[in-house]
Amino acid sequence: MTCYRRALLAAAAALLLCGCANGDPSGEVSGKVLSAPSCPVERVGEECPPRPVSGAEVVALDGDAVRGSTLTDSSGTFHLTLPEGRYVIRATNAGGYASTATEQVVISDAPVSVTLIVDSGIR
Repeated sequence: MTCYRRALLAAAAALLLCGCANGDPSGEVSGKVLSAPSCPVERVGEECPPRPVSGAEVVALDGDAVRGSTLTDSSGTFHLTLPEGRYVIRATNAGGYASTATEQVVISDAPVSVTLIVDSGIR
């Protein structure tokens, strides 16, 4: 097999593996998953910001169908590449209190950024 033929086969395989060979346009959604409240009692003048959620499940829903999923990293950040279209991005809190937060997005050639705040369960 010639070098040219090997290179051509390798390029074709790479396109198939990344899902780019079909030519479907895609876009990106990224963001953070935060948990609030983060203090049992908030006092005037004391900061009590939402906290990042590590290991939260984030899914992209097209109706009832899951079109993509990932877990947040240690800073609560996530990233998904999806075909263009309308999706509901849903985050589920990791740990004992399994609350969810959702946001509707439109994926196109421009990146989309969202912040989802799940309920911490602190009362």
